[in-house]
Amino acid sequence: MDGFLLGFGIGFAAGVSPGPLLAFVLREALRHGPGAGMRAALAPLLTDGPVVAAAWLLAGRLDPAALAPLGLFGGAYLALSGLRGLLHPPPSAARAASLRGAALANLANPQMYLFWFAVGVPLLARLGAAAPLFLLGFYLALVGSKAALALAAGRAGARVAALARLGDALLLLAGVALVIRWWP
Repeated sequence: MDGFLLGFGIGFAAGVSPGPLLAFVLREALRHGPGAGMRAALAPLLTDGPVVAAAWLLAGRLDPAALAPLGLFGGAYLALSGLRGLLHPPPSAARAASLRGAALANLANPQMYLFWFAVGVPLLARLGAAAPLFLLGFYLALVGSKAALALAAGRAGARVAALARLGDALLLLAGVALVIRWWP
């Protein structure tokens, strides 16, 4: 039970913390409705597995400088996504790119890699048999909190359409900040 509660606490904190994935989830919910945002919230279930496995296999052997190209790619992707949204807001009938776009945003986010390589895998190793409970709690809270925020944002609807534009601007700023941070 301790592993579950620890995972739930860390997952909830990660789920509600501002970042590229949460911005993407909220933007999808505001633009395309709560279902699109909730689908985007599922992205970690698709993207984290290979990263956790790689972190487990490479723990302690990866040079942190190897994350720089990923950070540059992630920043560029987020900046372009935000800029595209600001310049070309989709018509109301546009199909959301929710899960695919969120998965790309999550894969391009160096914070996920840093977490799993520096914190997550060492913690899983320390937890031993309780590691599966940690993962269950972590993903339940991570995905659940993002989905709940998407539901709330999506239900707000047209009254907060300006927030979708703000979400695009935040994606653009986050992308530029990542590029600046990871530029050699």
